[in-house]
Amino acid sequence: MRTTLNRRAFLSSTGISAAAVTLAAQHSRASAANAKMRIRAAHLGEPVRCAKSSGDLWAATWADDGDLYVASDDTSAFDGACSSNLAVSRLAGDLPPDLRGVTVNCMKEYGGGSETRREDGGMWKACGLTCINGMLYMSISRQLTCPTEPGGKWEGRWSPFWIQETWDASIIKSTDHGKTWSAMPRLGHATFPGRTFSTPFFVQYGRDGQGVKDGADRYVYAVSNDGAWNNGNWMTLGRVRKDRIGRLEPTDWEFVRGYDDKEQPIWGPDHDNALYVFRAPGRASMTGIHYIQGLDLYVLPQWHYPYLDDPVRRFKHSRFEFYQAPAPWGPWTLFHTQDFEPQSWYNPCIPGKFISSDGKRFWLFVAGDFLGAAKPARTYYALWMVPVVLEVGRA
Repeated sequence: MRTTLNRRAFLSSTGISAAAVTLAAQHSRASAANAKMRIRAAHLGEPVRCAKSSGDLWAATWADDGDLYVASDDTSAFDGACSSNLAVSRLAGDLPPDLRGVTVNCMKEYGGGSETRREDGGMWKACGLTCINGMLYMSISRQLTCPTEPGGKWEGRWSPFWIQETWDASIIKSTDHGKTWSAMPRLGHATFPGRTFSTPFFVQYGRDGQGVKDGADRYVYAVSNDGAWNNGNWMTLGRVRKDRIGRLEPTDWEFVRGYDDKEQPIWGPDHDNALYVFRAPGRASMTGIHYIQGLDLYVLPQWHYPYLDDPVRRFKHSRFEFYQAPAPWGPWTLFHTQDFEPQSWYNPCIPGKFISSDGKRFWLFVAGDFLGAAKPARTYYALWMVPVVLEVGRA
């Protein structure tokens, strides 16, 4: 279902403010009041472009200083500051569309836009971003090169199935809100080697990682698909103790390995032996999970390209599939599907700063049309903000 919302009406009715933070007492009251709440439908409104932005991904986290920090890929970030495989920027402002983006770090050591390394033919890309106790943590991985169009010809390496492959994810950290970062990982020495956990996105709970649901006061959770930027098959879930995430040690992580007789997860080491917590063959792309406190539900905004076999529509048409669950390990239930052409939106993210106190309204960050086919060229290849209203009810 697609509904166009009046932007002014949306903004005036959200009731969102910086005071709507995830405090433990508020969480307890919301959980009791909204027991067995379920999302019935979603209505996406008019997209608004964030000024002077260019690139994709736009994974966002709400930091301790009250601002949002975003990671972008294949990007010039804001004001044309970069030409980078990945960059980190800061977004100031109380509510979209009135946000101001400032490039913090072009991350030049990770290469220019779509710049590959001869050793493995891959390039660096950012995945998830989170702020925990004032420190930023960003996951990065190796990915195959994207196609370019010099002279109208395709170049670059894609799989024969038009799925951009990913592998060898690592986590880096910043103690100064993105200005400087820990050492770049050496090739062949990844935190999570291989494809199984190669697109980690941190589960988002609120400002500075302030959450209590499902042990979020003690653990940082992250979810990854099975080794693809687009059109993967399933997702696995890992966690690390909050007091150990800064060590950047792979042995500190554990993963869902199964479920007990009460349907609670069984945790164990080794990401390669993790059991998937979400499965949608061909429809599980690189994205993350967001906790909606007002509804006491988790939302997974998934996306994929449904027409990869069609050379004309391959990357011009995308599809969103939004899922809800009572816990980050599921079970997941589909509540919204929507197609987009020619915008071809992808990489949806829900910034926690703009979720209303009742959980029924929020904004999506998306990017679109990375081929530049829109007129004027590359209109949609930027940070776009989309208002969302949910219909909810009791199960």
